[in-house]
Amino acid sequence: MKMQPIRLPRTGFSLVEMLIAIALMAIMTVSVTPQLRYLLDFQENSETRNNLDELLTGLSSAYQINVSSIESDPQPEINFGTSGTMQASGAAQGTRCTASATNFMPWASYTGKSAATLYKDGFGAPLCVFVNPQASVQMDGFPVYYHVIAFVSTGANGVLDSGTVLDAAGNLSLGGDDMGVVFDGRTFAIASYNTTTSKIQSLSKALQAYYLSRYQSDPTRSSSTDYWSNGNGSPDGSRWDASNPGNLIPYLTQATPMYTGSGTDISTALGVSRNDVTDGYGNIVRFENASQTVRSPVNQVPDMAIPPYTAMISTNLPGNVLFTESVIGINN
Repeated sequence: MKMQPIRLPRTGFSLVEMLIAIALMAIMTVSVTPQLRYLLDFQENSETRNNLDELLTGLSSAYQINVSSIESDPQPEINFGTSGTMQASGAAQGTRCTASATNFMPWASYTGKSAATLYKDGFGAPLCVFVNPQASVQMDGFPVYYHVIAFVSTGANGVLDSGTVLDAAGNLSLGGDDMGVVFDGRTFAIASYNTTTSKIQSLSKALQAYYLSRYQSDPTRSSSTDYWSNGNGSPDGSRWDASNPGNLIPYLTQATPMYTGSGTDISTALGVSRNDVTDGYGNIVRFENASQTVRSPVNQVPDMAIPPYTAMISTNLPGNVLFTESVIGINN
C-alpha cells in the first residue's frame, strides 16, 4: 500500500495578509487619531476649568475668613497671617508658568484638596498666579481695601500666550488657548465693611437703650448724671450712675473690647453675644465712656464735661483705618 503524505493545516499569515492588515490598521489609526485627540483635549480642558472653579471657590472661603490679615498687607501678595503668604507666580508671555505647591499651601485646606494637586491644570502644567497691588474703594469716607487675583492655565501648548494679562483695573485678558479666572476681593471687602457698619449701628442703639433704662431706673432721674457707667474707679463718683443698682458697665478711660469672656464685660451688660460685638473682619468692637474723646464728667475740656454725655464705639478696618461712632445718651 502506497503511503500518502500527511498534510498539516496551514497556520499563521502569509506576508501578503500581514501587509494588508498593517495597511488597514494604519488607515484606521489615521482616521481615529483626530477623534482621540479631540476627546483627550476635551477632557483636559474640562478638568482645567473644574480646577479653576474650585480654586475660585476655595479662595473665596479663605478670603472671607482672613480678610483682615489679607487687606492689612498692601503688597501684591495674599497674606493669610500665621498660615503663610501666597506670592504671585506669573510668567513672561511665551514661557511656562512657575507656580508650585508652596504658593497654594497657605489656603489649600479651604478647597479640600492638597496643594500638590491645586497648583497644576488639567494638562499637568503649573498654573500662573497674578496678584495686583492693593486697591481701594471709598465707603462713607473710609477707604476699603481689596486685592484682585487671577489664576491662569496655559492650555495645551503649555506656555503663556501673547495677550494674556491682568491689568491694573483687575481685568483679565486671555490670549491663544489660555484659560483663567479672576477673584475680585472688592465684593468681599465691601460686604465686610457693610457688616461692620450694621453691627456698629445695632450696638449704638443697644447702648442708647441701656442708657435710657438706667435713667428711668433712677428715682432722681438727673440729667447731670452720666448713666454710661456705674462710676467705680472714677474721681467723681457722684456724677455717675454709682448709686443706681444694676449698672454693669465699668468706668473706661480707654477703648476696651466689648467682649472679654469674663462674664462682666460690655456684651454681658447689653445682653448680646460675642458675634454681636464682632465686626465684619473678625475683630471685637471696642467701647469707651470716660476717655478724653467723649463727653463725660471727668473730661478735661470743660465744654466736654457737661451733658449730653456720650460714649464711643470703635474698631480698626484693614490698613489700620480707625472706624468710630459716637453714641449719645439721651434722657426722655
